[in-house]
Amino acid sequence: MDTKLVTRQTEGTPPPIAIRIERDASPTKQYTFSQDFRIGRDAECEVMLQDSAISRIHAKVEFKDGRWWYEDLKSTNGSFKDGARIERIPLARTTRVGLGVNGPIVYFTVEGSEVADPTSAQKDMSLSSVEKHYFDETGGPAGERTQMVRKMYKKKKRGFTYIIAAVAIIALGAGIYAFIKHQQLEKQRALAEDIFYQMKQMDLDYAALVQKLSQSGDTALKEEAAKYVTRRRALQDKYDEFVKDMGIYDVKDETDRAILHVARVFGECEVNMPQEFVAEVKEYVNEWKKSPRLRQAMARAEENGYGKAISEAMMSQNLPPHYFYLGLQESDFKREQIGPATRFGVAKGMWQFIATTAQQYGLKTGPLAAMPKFDPSDERHDVDKSTKAAASYIADIYNTEAQASGLLVMASYNWGHNIVKSLIRKMPQNPRDRNFWVFYRQYKGKVPKETYNYVFYIVSAAVIGENPELFGFKFKKPLGELGEKYGS
Repeated sequence: MDTKLVTRQTEGTPPPIAIRIERDASPTKQYTFSQDFRIGRDAECEVMLQDSAISRIHAKVEFKDGRWWYEDLKSTNGSFKDGARIERIPLARTTRVGLGVNGPIVYFTVEGSEVADPTSAQKDMSLSSVEKHYFDETGGPAGERTQMVRKMYKKKKRGFTYIIAAVAIIALGAGIYAFIKHQQLEKQRALAEDIFYQMKQMDLDYAALVQKLSQSGDTALKEEAAKYVTRRRALQDKYDEFVKDMGIYDVKDETDRAILHVARVFGECEVNMPQEFVAEVKEYVNEWKKSPRLRQAMARAEENGYGKAISEAMMSQNLPPHYFYLGLQESDFKREQIGPATRFGVAKGMWQFIATTAQQYGLKTGPLAAMPKFDPSDERHDVDKSTKAAASYIADIYNTEAQASGLLVMASYNWGHNIVKSLIRKMPQNPRDRNFWVFYRQYKGKVPKETYNYVFYIVSAAVIGENPELFGFKFKKPLGELGEKYGS
């Protein structure tokens, strides 16, 4: 499909562009520009709008390559055209863009030019145009194949007309159908992403509300918390509906399906999952198969009942039980585990707390805290107490810097919260733009190999735990019934 815009202006002389802004019952605002401009709440923006749905610098409009372009500048609430989220689009003679899900509507009108809507600039596939091209000697220059068709047409004019007409109609119908289906899928995908990240934001808001409630016991806060749960459930149902309609899980490979589910459990959106992530997880699944480590660790966890204990501790913090696998990666479920001496101290126990973090989360350290030795009086070696402390620590990371991204939690836990924080804080503070998919692309070359391995070993172990037999392991599903509540 040809998407070029037709314009009489040259690159150096952009046509004036008029914009009209409407917001519910607010007075309509109108502007006209002949040069690039920005839209946002900031006073530096040429179009300044004081609206909570709009980011500080929400978008820019620029004249480039002979046309006007609208570009969303990674705004928190996004920009939308025809219900689908957009990043950068060419502006036709008239274009309607929504700022945020329920924000102001901006109407763009390119003045003094003949500008065609790119969606209508499709190649002429009408029956008459096909007939003219193939059967009319005046139909213009013809290639070898077209000349052959014209010669055959002279011999069997009537029959060929019907055949070509039928082919043209079928081709036209198939093309239109494919285009419509693609547009519908993209629209569904954009809406599904919006709903998913709305849920993530609600998770963060709910966590903050619960914290306030625990401190005050205010009845009004209890009612508000209950409303959050109801709204969250409604969004969850709607998101599940979109995922089902799009057939996200309709894949032949059981491993692919397990990877999608585990990513979802850990707070990542499977609708926009990078394909390279799937391939990488499969590589780490193969690494687990080569070693007896996973079998031995799972046997230890089953013998001591760690699956149930860890699952319940995580769920008490509104976290999925699948953080069980973080304990696997930290210590192979060895309560006496001792880490190497570092400038931050010696990490100890199943969850490998250093002394300062352990104390911050209520664990008492023993007289051998600074020494790489097992100390039975050090509560980091107490499985029950250290697991509850780990759940609280993970929840704090999840609800702050990680912005409800479980995979960012893992990176933070391993790499050192303060180190990762410096990188994460360079990312926008919202779940849509501060998640592992973005982090993975942006910092893949900077993340230490140890941390990279750490995240993918946890995720791949969780994938195996979905169906151990599928991957050749004979141990039971580690999370049992508690895991099944989350679809594992």
